[in-house]
Amino acid sequence: VEDRTNADSYLRQPHDAQMISIMRVLGIGNDNSSYTDAVKQGMKTVAKFFTFGYAQFSGDQETLMPNLVEIGTGEGKSLTLAVASSVLALMGFNINCACYSKYLSVRDYQDYEQLFDTLGVQPYIVYGTFNELSENMINERGNIRDKVRALMLKPDDDEKKGDESAGRDASRASILLIDEVDVFFNKQFYGEYYTPGAVLRHDCIKTMTDYMWNHYVGNSNQSTLTLSTMKSTDEYQQCVTVFGTEWATIIDEQIKCMLADINTFDSPKYVVKNDKIGYKEGDQITYSATVGYKTLFAYYFEHHVNNVISANSLNHVIAMYLKCGAFSYAEIPKRFDVIMGVTGTLRHLSVPERKTMDEKYGLKVHTYMPSLFGPNKNRFDQQRDIQISTIERFNEDLKNEIIKRLKDHASPRCVFVFFEDRSKLMSFSSCPEFQPFKRQTRVITEQLTFREKEAAIKRAPRGNTITLLTKSFGRGTDFKVLDELLRNNGGPHVVQTFVSLQVSEEVQIRGRTARQGGDGSYSMVLIDEELEKFNIAKKDIEQGKENGNLYQLIDTQRNRQFAKEYQQIADRVKIAKKE
Repeated sequence: VEDRTNADSYLRQPHDAQMISIMRVLGIGNDNSSYTDAVKQGMKTVAKFFTFGYAQFSGDQETLMPNLVEIGTGEGKSLTLAVASSVLALMGFNINCACYSKYLSVRDYQDYEQLFDTLGVQPYIVYGTFNELSENMINERGNIRDKVRALMLKPDDDEKKGDESAGRDASRASILLIDEVDVFFNKQFYGEYYTPGAVLRHDCIKTMTDYMWNHYVGNSNQSTLTLSTMKSTDEYQQCVTVFGTEWATIIDEQIKCMLADINTFDSPKYVVKNDKIGYKEGDQITYSATVGYKTLFAYYFEHHVNNVISANSLNHVIAMYLKCGAFSYAEIPKRFDVIMGVTGTLRHLSVPERKTMDEKYGLKVHTYMPSLFGPNKNRFDQQRDIQISTIERFNEDLKNEIIKRLKDHASPRCVFVFFEDRSKLMSFSSCPEFQPFKRQTRVITEQLTFREKEAAIKRAPRGNTITLLTKSFGRGTDFKVLDELLRNNGGPHVVQTFVSLQVSEEVQIRGRTARQGGDGSYSMVLIDEELEKFNIAKKDIEQGKENGNLYQLIDTQRNRQFAKEYQQIADRVKIAKKE
């Protein structure tokens, strides 16, 4: 090792338990044989590949079985996925590692990119979010957006046909590896649709949207245009002439969408940065997504009214956005030959989630790995570490909880505070009660770039520091405690300021501390009125305090609420499958 201060200079040697995790993902031991026999069989399988070569051992999925492995937070999920992906790719499979988070997906791929390249399997391994996974599946036989666009454009138009998508070797069987499977079952994905759109640009479209915007502004920021009035304009007739009367119905539908969205373009909330408009997606702000035609008119507004968007940026987004279909997220995993996954919260999945995994996706084989570091040292007293506040006192109570935890050991600790969303985080960050502590505080939200997130996460676990985060960073974010003084004085403390609908999310947030055998602690500061959505009244809170079962009450009620909402999601999945 040339540079002992650089961790990247060291070879990584998996722990025995991590090796077992990798074997279980690969299906070694599924036949109930002894551990020794299972390992021997696994080695024979690998040897078979090296003996007969790639061409004769390409994607033998019969030896694989859908399965999930639970690995504790901070104990090697990313390593397990990377090694399993490499072995499976060498054995002739196409691998898709799906994660809910763009930040985590990019981080993990970069960590193991050199390994993939050295083994020559880089072309067969793809890391991405669930949206990117959907996009790749849809475009396997060519870019669907280009195909739709080509249908409407004439050969002499400026907009040219797109190239065919080469895709990966379709002769190889495909494996889906899911990172944190419980996220797939939340309402952001399961029960919803992925709806790609083709972007169709032409001068006649700009003329028409300019007409709509001018009417909106001239009518006190309220459009009263209808399809009938638009069809009588020269701007409409020009579009029909350009694209042809055979596409008039499509144009009419787009106009109806435009007229509906122009009056509500400010919802959902968006972010303006670097001459672009972005929306929250997971733990990041994406500047490539559009929300119907709301995004288009948001660009108009920010250019003409607030003067923060350039004319070039506005002109780039002026287009018709043609839906290329609606693809159910729930059906996309079924397109793969085998589904596997790792998660830190398998045992915390609800009964309906487990039933869905078993019956819909065949994920009946579960492995629970013991911790590499022995009993977890995360301290959480369910009676003393839950504080219920009022809206009026919340900022003061939360500030006091942070300061108390910073100073409850001989040397200052660090505190991570998780909020349900950015608006609540910023409200607390800017409140008068917290201002004296702003200099020792960092804020991590979806708006940060990848490099900014990396830098903030590295600096967060230091003594006498406070970090405010949105809940999306409660999963997968690796706070490495390198400060020995901090490790020996209680480790980081985590404060959660809301009740997670999914138990697994709470477990993940709690797992941002006491990682890899280290010390840590956890507490909650909640607002009484926000518990009402779980059907918990103020009198129930007082009774729970008296009986010493407040946490059990919250846990029971949130599980009931989740079961109710999950049933609604399941109903949407059934409808999507019929459609």
